[in-house]
Amino acid sequence: MATSMLAGHRPPEAVSRLAPEFGLKSEALLAGIADPALKEKVRKIGEDAVARGVFGSPIFIVDEEPFWGWDRIEMMAEWVRTGGW
Repeated sequence: MATSMLAGHRPPEAVSRLAPEFGLKSEALLAGIADPALKEKVRKIGEDAVARGVFGSPIFIVDEEPFWGWDRIEMMAEWVRTGGW
């Protein structure tokens, strides 16, 4: 466990204690963490993101055009307003 804590991973019980701060129930969060179907969905989302060229966060993709970083939100808004470059 110490190794995973150093690597940035937290045991589910530690994460679930934060649930009420986000309006969630700790038990529901623990159930979601343990749900194999949810794990598969998250794995698929990650693989799809990598396949689309996502390499960091936050990234927004509009019309297949990636906008990476909070400082690109205005560029993205301009893209949406004008229909592209």
